[in-house]
Amino acid sequence: MNSTPRGATLLSLSLAFCVPAFAQTCPGAGNTFWKRDSLAQNPSGLTAVGVVPGLCEGEAAAVVFEMPANMAPQRLTQVVAPWGHAPAGTNGFQAALDVEIYDGVSFSGGTPVMGSPVFTLSGTGQSLQVQSHALNTFDITPYDVIVGLAPATGSPPVRRFAVAFRVEINAFPAGTCAGGYLANFFTDAQASLGTCTTPIRTSLLDQQGVGWTDMKLANVGGFPICPFAYNGTWCIRACSEDAYPASYTTIAGGCPGTFGVSQLIPATLPRIGTSMLVIVNNMAVSVGIMLMGFTNFAPPIDMTFLGMNACPLHTSFEFTYSLVGGGGQAVHTLILPNDPTLLSLELYQQALSFDAINPFGAVLSDAAKLVIGI
Repeated sequence: MNSTPRGATLLSLSLAFCVPAFAQTCPGAGNTFWKRDSLAQNPSGLTAVGVVPGLCEGEAAAVVFEMPANMAPQRLTQVVAPWGHAPAGTNGFQAALDVEIYDGVSFSGGTPVMGSPVFTLSGTGQSLQVQSHALNTFDITPYDVIVGLAPATGSPPVRRFAVAFRVEINAFPAGTCAGGYLANFFTDAQASLGTCTTPIRTSLLDQQGVGWTDMKLANVGGFPICPFAYNGTWCIRACSEDAYPASYTTIAGGCPGTFGVSQLIPATLPRIGTSMLVIVNNMAVSVGIMLMGFTNFAPPIDMTFLGMNACPLHTSFEFTYSLVGGGGQAVHTLILPNDPTLLSLELYQQALSFDAINPFGAVLSDAAKLVIGI
């Protein structure tokens, strides 16, 4: 922000947002939607916002999001850049932005301390082109951006991440950094007020010659930015999904024994630092071997040649575990160390249970795929 008078006014506009650029639907049904502004998730009709004309090329706006204590690390699927134009709401390409994601944001007094930069769009050689008047969505799924891995900080401890947009080119045909741009980022505030309504530790500004500051406390030339040149909360948003979901899924059938086809039933999911329990049912004598490997055979290997008539082997067996139970079932226990390198590892399981139904004296259960997660 420049210290010239053009930074002394918050422009207010009440305009219909553009569709479909304004559409604000997360790409996945199970996504978490993140926002800290007061606008509706899908505003419609005349929606008042505050365009802040003072951000220059090279400066950035960011919003800090706080994660619930029990939330798993998140993979971002979408980020949203608010770009507005006062007073007419002209559509079309208005700016080229960089996208920056930080994990582990903390605060030293009122000063934000940005965590690890886990993603920059400029690092891929690209820019995000935005139009006004719109909430411009960007599909970040292809870049596998993970947040929530940094440890919690503060008292009480909180895990935070930040979504930031940096102005590379402001292409609005009128305006300069010195005089201000009519097209720029916007907040949920309608006008400059006598009282700063911006919550602390939510909206940030990377100001030339200053660095990252909290908009609640930032100043230019000794004068507070909020509420005289800024108010409210940046309408920066995001969507995410669990980054390392644990799963256990039946992928193929086995062959029937005396009591039908044995099934693999997960009692717990494969999560690091825990024990996964899998029940094997429909066993003739409750004794067998759990086969586990890295490969799913497609097509499966027909084990008839060994006397296991019409039994399909679906999985390799780099690992084998004995199964001993009772009452027609057994429980397989797999201890998973608390090792992040195991996250997203895919393994396959199939149980061999002893049964006199065929010449070999054993049958194969359904096959399952497990993905280790958190």
